[in-house]
Amino acid sequence: MALFSIGRDTGDQANRICELEGIVAAIQRSQAVIEFNLDGSIITANDNFLRAVGYGLGEIQGRHHSLFVDPAFAAGAEYRDFWQRLKAGEFLTGKYKRVGKGGREIWIQATYNPVFDRHGKLAKVIKFAADVTAAETERLESERERDAMRQEQDEIVSALANSLQRLAQGDLTVRIDAHFDARHDRLKADFNAAVDSLKDAMGAIAEAAGGMESGAVEIASASNDLSKRTEQQAASLEETAAALDEITATVKRSADGAKQASAAASSASREADRSGEVVREAVSAMGEIEKSSGQITQIIGVIDEIAFQTNLLALNAGVEAARAGDAGRGFAVVAQEVRALAQRSAEAAKEIKQLIASSTAQVERGVRLVGDTGQALTAIVAKVGEIDTLIREIAESAQEQATGLNEVNSAVNQMDQVTQQNAAMVEQATTSAAQLRGEAQDLARQVSRFQTGASYVAQRPQAAAPRPEPTMAAPRARIQASARPGSAAVAVAPSSDWEEF
Repeated sequence: MALFSIGRDTGDQANRICELEGIVAAIQRSQAVIEFNLDGSIITANDNFLRAVGYGLGEIQGRHHSLFVDPAFAAGAEYRDFWQRLKAGEFLTGKYKRVGKGGREIWIQATYNPVFDRHGKLAKVIKFAADVTAAETERLESERERDAMRQEQDEIVSALANSLQRLAQGDLTVRIDAHFDARHDRLKADFNAAVDSLKDAMGAIAEAAGGMESGAVEIASASNDLSKRTEQQAASLEETAAALDEITATVKRSADGAKQASAAASSASREADRSGEVVREAVSAMGEIEKSSGQITQIIGVIDEIAFQTNLLALNAGVEAARAGDAGRGFAVVAQEVRALAQRSAEAAKEIKQLIASSTAQVERGVRLVGDTGQALTAIVAKVGEIDTLIREIAESAQEQATGLNEVNSAVNQMDQVTQQNAAMVEQATTSAAQLRGEAQDLARQVSRFQTGASYVAQRPQAAAPRPEPTMAAPRARIQASARPGSAAVAVAPSSDWEEF
């Protein structure tokens, strides 16, 4: 059994050794292998390594590892630290730059493996490496290309940044003049074309801003003038409305007075008609009196004749009594008395006749005066009728005028309200125009920040010649009762500017 066990162990060891030799052979075929003493001297190297570095084994055997590195690197602390770590038994791996025969640059992917003896003591260092020079050269070339591209891009970005900085500061004359490669030349062309387009657009905007500013100033000035004139118009219209209120009230009072005058004239006409009738009756009565006076005159004439006859008879009786002597003496006395009575009767009749004649003259004069009065009253009645007609027409016209003025007053009041509203709207428009002017000026200032390189200078609107302020006249006296509450306008007299307005 012991022999069998020893034989089996020996067979296992042989298999294991065979397996290890196979692994080593595989490593030798695929890897560049080199062995170093702990002092860095070269023990041996396989063919893969020798082909990679271009040396023969005799050329490198016994020489130090520093043969494969740059002398400056070999003299540095990093290289010394590298071997100190290996001597300490540290496993190192990485990509290393090495120098082959003739100074040829070599890149290897290597592992430095400390090897211990059976007593656990560090005996040597074996390096397994793979030649990655082609890949590393390609990588470095790519990096160089990337670095060149990065540098070129940095230059492009720097040129763009500087140009964009100038553009941000409003300089529209900026151009990218740096040389760009074919891949980025279109970027330069597009940037320059974009700046040219922006410069043209900003030039047009600057011109438009100048025009808009000028127009805004004109609009603001015109709106201000319109506001003032609208206020004046509103004040004048308010004054007109107040005057119309007063005229309407006056015309209404005149219409009422004309109506009362028409009624009084109608009453006077009726009274004149009645007075005419009375005068006509008086004329008729005076005619009757005149006729009665004539009849009385005739009666007085008869009485006068009777007195004459009586006197004549008394005279005859006296004659006869005288003839009769004493027998006729008493009859003579009677005859004397009758004669005296007849004489007194004749004198009284004469006086009465004179009085009747005087009364008849007075009656004739009274009849003539009453006739004249009748004619005058007839003319007065006719004139009073005409006056009544005229006053009635005047009353009707005054009533129509009052009605028309009332309608005109209502229309003027409505116009006054509309004008007040228009004045408020014009005030708002003036405020908006002033705001527009400020915004236009701000836009012009903003646009003036851009340098277009053109000879164009923003047209600043020239200050308009000051227009004469309308003369503010003292408002006419108004009736307090006719003033409309809530009116904010101030009465002003119309100025010569209204024709222009």
